[in-house]
Amino acid sequence: MNFYLKDGELQETGSYFQREFPKLAEVAIEHAVQACKNLFRVPFSMDTNHWIDLGEPVNWLHNPSKDLEFTWVLNRHWYMLDLGRAYLMTHNEEFVHTFMKHLRGWREQNPVPVSPLYEEAVFFQKPGPWRLLEVGLRVQSWISAYKYMEASTTMTELFRAEFKAALAEHAQYLTSYLGNTEINHAIMHMQGLFMIGVFYHEHPRASFWRQFAVERLSLCMTRQIDADGVQCELTTHYHNGSIEMFGTPYWLGKVSGHPLPEAYGSRLRNMAAFTHAMIRPDGGSTAVGDSDLIGSSAERLALLGAILDDTTFIKLGKLSAEILWLFGRERYEKFKELQLDSIAGAPSSVAFSNTGYYFMKSEEHYLFFDAASMGGAHGHADALNMEWMWKGTLLFLDPGRYTYEEGEWRRYFKSTRAHNTITVDGLDQTPYLSTQEWDVPHAACTVNRWISGEDYDFIDASHQGYMRLEDPVLHRRWLLLSKKSSAIIIVDWLEAKGTHHYEQRFQLPTSAAVQHCEERSPSEGLQSVIAYPSNLHLHMYWQTSGDQPAPFTVDCEQGWVSEIYGIKAETSTLVGKGTFTGARGIVTLCIPEDLCEHKERPQVTRLEIDAACQNVHVSFTDSTGLHHVDLDPTEIGWKDSKEE
Repeated sequence: MNFYLKDGELQETGSYFQREFPKLAEVAIEHAVQACKNLFRVPFSMDTNHWIDLGEPVNWLHNPSKDLEFTWVLNRHWYMLDLGRAYLMTHNEEFVHTFMKHLRGWREQNPVPVSPLYEEAVFFQKPGPWRLLEVGLRVQSWISAYKYMEASTTMTELFRAEFKAALAEHAQYLTSYLGNTEINHAIMHMQGLFMIGVFYHEHPRASFWRQFAVERLSLCMTRQIDADGVQCELTTHYHNGSIEMFGTPYWLGKVSGHPLPEAYGSRLRNMAAFTHAMIRPDGGSTAVGDSDLIGSSAERLALLGAILDDTTFIKLGKLSAEILWLFGRERYEKFKELQLDSIAGAPSSVAFSNTGYYFMKSEEHYLFFDAASMGGAHGHADALNMEWMWKGTLLFLDPGRYTYEEGEWRRYFKSTRAHNTITVDGLDQTPYLSTQEWDVPHAACTVNRWISGEDYDFIDASHQGYMRLEDPVLHRRWLLLSKKSSAIIIVDWLEAKGTHHYEQRFQLPTSAAVQHCEERSPSEGLQSVIAYPSNLHLHMYWQTSGDQPAPFTVDCEQGWVSEIYGIKAETSTLVGKGTFTGARGIVTLCIPEDLCEHKERPQVTRLEIDAACQNVHVSFTDSTGLHHVDLDPTEIGWKDSKEE
C-alpha cells in the first residue's frame, strides 16, 4: 500500500465527505472550479479572501502583494487537494485535466535550480518555489491529489511517468540540502520525502529516501519537543501543526509496512498533554505567538488519538475532515461512536514548568499565563501575558498574528502593547529587529512561586526584559485565580531607581464594550465596567501604591485582533497608565458578574497595596459571598465569610 487509503476507500470517503461536511465540500468544489479558470485564493497570505487571476498559463511567481507568504503558499499547491476531492465527489474530468495542466506548466516554468546558495534553498530565499519548505509540502499536495484522481481515464501513462519523474527530482533536492532540525521547517522537508519514498516505492532509491526521512524526523522530534512535550517554538499554531507534521508520517509508515520507531511514537504521545491543556471551554485555543484565534487544539488532539490508536485522546478531542481523509469512513464512524460514549471530566489546572506555561482551570474559569521564553522567530514580546475566560466567555484575549509581512502591522501584533501585560517607556520587552528576528537580550522569565489547590491557583513570576535599560526596571507579576468565587487578582510590581512611564494593557474581544471608567475615591482607586454579549459584566478595580509623579489613569483605546492570517478587526484595549519613581505596585481586582443570576452587584470593601513591604489586602463580595485575601512575597491568606 502506498497511501493512507485504498482506491475504493477514497471513493467512499468522497461521498461521505459531502454528507458529513457539506460546507467544506462546497468550498472544495468551488476552489476546484475556480482553479480551472486559473483563479486562486491563497491561505495564510494577505489575499486570503480574494480570488487572484494568475493568467494563462499560470504565472507561479506572480505576487499581488508585498507578502512573501503569497508566493510560498501558492507554490505549496494546497488547492490541488480540492481538485482531487472535488473529482471524487463529482467525477468531473475537467478537474483532472487542470491538475495535469498545472503540474506540467509548473515544471516547465520552474526547473530544478542548479546549485542554489544554501541559505536560498533552506530558509528565506528571494520569492520562489524552491525553498525546501515548499518542496516538502508541494509533493504531499501532488501525491494526495494524484491518489484522489488515480482512477481517471484522463490521466495518461505519459503523465504518470512525468509525475514520478517530478517526484524523483524533488526527492533528490530534499536530500541535497538539509534544513536545521531545530525548527519546524525541517519536519515538513522530511514529511514530504517520506511520502515520496512510500508512494514511489519501486524507485531504486526509495528505501534510502524513507530511511533518510525517518532518521531526520527522529532528530527533529528529539530536538524540537521539550521535556513538557511542547514544540520548541512555543506557539499554539506550530505545536499543533507539529502534531500533523510528525504524526502523518507515523501513520503512513504503519499502513504502508514501513513503521517508524516506537520511541518516535512515545514522543509524539508526549505532545498530547499540552494540546489538551490548550483547549478552552469554547473549543478554541489561546493564540500564543504566531497563531490564529480560530485554531483548534481539540481537532489536533483527536487526530493524535487516531494516529496513536488512543481512545482517550479521541474522546477528549474533536473530529475533523482531516481525520476522515486520513482514516476513511469506516474508522471515522468508529471514532464518532467513541465520542458519543465520552464523559467530560472536571477541568484541572496544569503547569508546564519546564516550558513556562501555566493553566488555571475550574468549572467556571480558564486562564492561561505565559512565563515562557521567547521561543524563537515566531514568538511575541508577551512575557507575563494572560488570557482569561469565565463561564465560556472570553474576557481578555491574545490578539493573534495577522501577518508575516514586514511593516507596522507585523510590529504591532508581535509587540508588548498588543498583549495583556505591562509596557515600560513604550518599549517592547525584547527589541524588535524584523518580521522573523528579535534583537538581544530576550526577555527571560523566572517563576518564583506556583501554587495550585482547591480554593485558588497562584503564580508569581518576573521577567528581565526591561533590565536592559540604562536605568533597569524589573517587572514582577502575581496572579491569583479564585476557584470558589468569580474573581482574579493581578498584582504588578515595578522596581527601578529612576522615573519611568508604564502602561498596563488588557485586550478585549470585539464583542466587548467598555461602559465607563471612573474614580471611586482616593482610597478606593479606579473602577471600570465592561459589558459582554453573553449577559456578563466584568467589574475591574485598581489601586496603586504610594505618592507618584503623576496620577494613575485608565482609558479605553483602539486595539486590533486577528482571527486568521490576513484578516484583522478593530477592538478595544483597556489601558492603565502611570509614572513611577523607585518602586510601584498596581493591584487589579477583576470580578465578572452573570446578570442572569439577578444577584447583588460585586462590592469591594478593601483594596490596599504597599510597595515598600510588597503587601496586598483585598476584601470583596460576589455571588458566592464575602472574601478576604492577603498577599505578600511568602504568604497567601484566603478567608471566606463562612470562616469568620
